[in-house]
Amino acid sequence: MNLLKIFIFLFLFFFSKAFSIVVGNPSDPGIYSNGFFSSKEKNATFRASYLYNNIYKAEYKNNTNMQATSDVKIKIFASVLTFNFFNRLDLYAILGKVNYEFVDVDDTLFFQDDGFAWGTGFKLLLYKGNKIDFSFDGKYFSTKQRADYFVIEKLVYTLNGPFRQRFEEVQGSFAISYKTNLLIPYIGATFLYTLDTDFFPYTRIIPKPLVRILSRGDDLAIFETRDMKPKDYFGAVLGISVINKQKNATLNLETRVNDQNAFAFVGTLRF
Repeated sequence: MNLLKIFIFLFLFFFSKAFSIVVGNPSDPGIYSNGFFSSKEKNATFRASYLYNNIYKAEYKNNTNMQATSDVKIKIFASVLTFNFFNRLDLYAILGKVNYEFVDVDDTLFFQDDGFAWGTGFKLLLYKGNKIDFSFDGKYFSTKQRADYFVIEKLVYTLNGPFRQRFEEVQGSFAISYKTNLLIPYIGATFLYTLDTDFFPYTRIIPKPLVRILSRGDDLAIFETRDMKPKDYFGAVLGISVINKQKNATLNLETRVNDQNAFAFVGTLRF
């Protein structure tokens, strides 16, 4: 009961607005009793997952006008390779691609090509019970994005010269789950810190270059992109996993709400 009270306090404290990557089920390190090709218990096992993460709205504050926000849409397609130790600790790597779409405060729309993305992290079971699991997940995620074209006042402009944005994030989360034979629902809280690699530890995204020239036929336009930072750093997550009878595969559905509105699918096999 004391553990449940602590979790409720943490959840209410962290329930706010954030941008984050998929959190995952807190029971993951301990629910897989069998492998896909072997049923023997092992001290170290391997899992492979496919991740689809769709953030259909995330809000960023504009450093020039702090009252204005920019909307961001993000899609992540990735493989997740996980090594488990003693059914207690997961160490994993994320490899895939990301696509960003920005709507600026002036209703300027610009798109990015698909960019390579990678990350690494761990999940540690802090409490393992017959029905309830409680864990901490920490991860680092990075991608470089290159703008494809801009839409200004509903007119398409091409980009003259290189333009890139680099995103680096550190995310932590606490989550609690309730285990049944088939379904494992969970709820949790997240904290995300967006890194600026040039001026660390300022938490903002700095496009390079800030000012660039756009062209549409013979027309030229000077466009200035502003620094951005996440509107808030805290968020909430709600999810559920379906596990098969052999306990060697799961299908996970997760949603994150408020400033970041997102959903994710994760399919996992243990080998």
